[in-house]
Amino acid sequence: MIRFLQRLQALCTWPGRVVGWLIVPLILSVCLAVLAAQIGVNMLAEWSDPVPLFGKALTVNTLLDLQWHIFALIVLFGGVYAFRDNNHVAVDVFASGLPVRVRLAIRIFGDLVFLLPFCAIIAWYGYGFAEKAWVSGEGSTYGGLLDRWAIKATIPAAFSLLGLCALLRAVSTALELAGFSSKTDGKPQ
Repeated sequence: MIRFLQRLQALCTWPGRVVGWLIVPLILSVCLAVLAAQIGVNMLAEWSDPVPLFGKALTVNTLLDLQWHIFALIVLFGGVYAFRDNNHVAVDVFASGLPVRVRLAIRIFGDLVFLLPFCAIIAWYGYGFAEKAWVSGEGSTYGGLLDRWAIKATIPAAFSLLGLCALLRAVSTALELAGFSSKTDGKPQ
């Protein structure tokens, strides 16, 4: 059972592994924006038919918006990945001296009482936030990226995945407290 839960968590963190590769276009975008600013060029490319997210042109402002969009994706989905691998920020000052079973109980409590409701609230309101951007056709007014709903929709998506990971980790930790282990493939020890 624990292995199954771990596989589900791995599935939830798949977007985090994928967006990690966006660091390359982020670096290229920064370099291109700096170079364009240094030589005094604003319009980098222009085309006749609108392209989703980009509209009809690629400008320095488009690159600046793109940098923020990529950074947001890395932070949002990378946070789910870090949580799954227990590489997230945690306050272990007080818990580090406690017995393992007490720390596991605290982990379950924190995941279910603090993290899961927080994720549900952010996902709920984030959905409305993205929906409003979709309905209004929100986009950049200064030549940046269009279709702001696309980046805003990642907020409820990422927090839904984080909440699911918290729930899966709480169940997995409860099974571990009950004497089940992934080494024995869910059989009691």
